[in-house]
Amino acid sequence: MFVFNNKEILIGGKPIFISEWLNNNILFTQDLLNSNGQFMSYQEFKNKFTCKTNFLCKTNFLQFYQVVTAIPKHLATKAKNTLPPESEPYIENNPLYQLDDLTEINLVKAKPRDFYCLINKKIHKRCQTGPMKWNQTMQLDGETREKIFSLLKNICKETKLEEFQFKLIHRIVVTKKELFRYRIKTDDECHYCAEHDSIDHTFNDCEFFKSFVKNVIDWFNTVNNSNFSPTIEEKLFGIMPSPYDKTLLKKCNYTILFMRFYIYTCKMQNKAIHLYTFVDKVLTKYRIEHLS
Repeated sequence: MFVFNNKEILIGGKPIFISEWLNNNILFTQDLLNSNGQFMSYQEFKNKFTCKTNFLCKTNFLQFYQVVTAIPKHLATKAKNTLPPESEPYIENNPLYQLDDLTEINLVKAKPRDFYCLINKKIHKRCQTGPMKWNQTMQLDGETREKIFSLLKNICKETKLEEFQFKLIHRIVVTKKELFRYRIKTDDECHYCAEHDSIDHTFNDCEFFKSFVKNVIDWFNTVNNSNFSPTIEEKLFGIMPSPYDKTLLKKCNYTILFMRFYIYTCKMQNKAIHLYTFVDKVLTKYRIEHLS
């Protein structure tokens, strides 16, 4: 592994870079090991490379030992058991850099967008633990979870609501359960029904929540002459594209999202929840979102 610009090899909290070493192809941790797999002494290091060039006159023993002591033990052990690359990773006549078995970069022709694509390349294939935990109470396969994230982009324009829904999907919305655990609240009782609070309780199990959701859905269907009847999953994550009119479906999804946010904020502030208050607020939001 590289010595330079390595986030695990730091001096003064910053990655190291020594231009003289780079120019003389001292790049890897293996270059600092002797035949026994131990770090060389300064004299051994100097003797090994002086035969090639006199640049080491500029590298004093303090600088050398700074680098050696900055290398963590696990990297040193890994270097001992790993052979260094057979060829130089980059030379003037060969600008191709092999990142891994499948990825190669031309460092001369590469543009910022090429590095941006590499940074954003998905490496970790495992699903996030938050969305997976919803499977304990409902069945959400991989395709459904992808649709839930895709739907989030199209429901609303307001960043605060998007952030709230994103946290809910990942189950990192704070409830009284967490506030009690961290001793911010004196108990973990739901403000409306006095049961033990949690994410599942707040957005699914609370009888007060169920009753209020029913009232909101009935109001929406009456005002818009529709017949939406969302499932538990749809009340949490929105209704997927269906035979419904797209504009009306977007309006319904926005209403359900704002309803969740309204209930949550009122609950955290220990405020009462009223349908007429919610209706006033959501009608104002419709105008902002151009849904009225």
